Amino acid sequence: MTPEPELFIALDGLREAESETIGVAKSLAEVNGNFGFKINLDYLLYRGVEGAVRNIQQLGRPVFADIKMWNGTRTMISVVEDIVGLGVDYLNVYALADTLIPKMVRVTRGTKTKVLGVTVLTHFDDAYCQRHFLRPLVSTVEHLASVAVEAGCDGIILPGTTLSVVEHLDTIKAVPGIRFPWYQDDRHEEEVDAQTAVQHGAKILVCGSPIMKSDNKVAALNRVLTEMNSL
Repeated sequence: MTPEPELFIALDGLREAESETIGVAKSLAEVNGNFGFKINLDYLLYRGVEGAVRNIQQLGRPVFADIKMWNGTRTMISVVEDIVGLGVDYLNVYALADTLIPKMVRVTRGTKTKVLGVTVLTHFDDAYCQRHFLRPLVSTVEHLASVAVEAGCDGIILPGTTLSVVEHLDTIKAVPGIRFPWYQDDRHEEEVDAQTAVQHGAKILVCGSPIMKSDNKVAALNRVLTEMNSL
């Protein structure tokens, strides 16, 4: 039986409006469904790793620490040891860290924490990849996805528009920047809706604004979950 996709709600307002954002998250945590919460690096630095993680873990949902690491092996190991010790469900690292990744990944083995390799952010497009990688977006994603998997990452993070080029990879595929016909903005160059992402192999979806900026956040979450599981 294919496991149902998992949603992570991006709590981007934690740094600027901590109490309000946690209050909203508490109400959302009561909704039935397979979802958790994503916290960003700015909040982890502001509140401290343990304080930030514990604040969100109290909601009783999985936690994704969106730290987007790319540093020396020693530094990455030190950071991951702290996060793994707190029982975070997911963290991420740039695939561009390449051969520096495996030793860091080993810290997570035997724990609940999974490592996702970041390919290209959804904020960037084909022109960005041509300028910096001298190849199209899809080729860049395909290459970096293979690098992440070979380095031992449990999964990859990629734009939903590029899922077709990694269908041959047997790994967790996470897609950020999920958007819908009923909610549009210009934050992400490469975006897809929940149903399309799942249809093309995504097992983790990240969605923030369509839920957190809605007038009825519980209803918006339910709508996202329904569309995510509509296949």
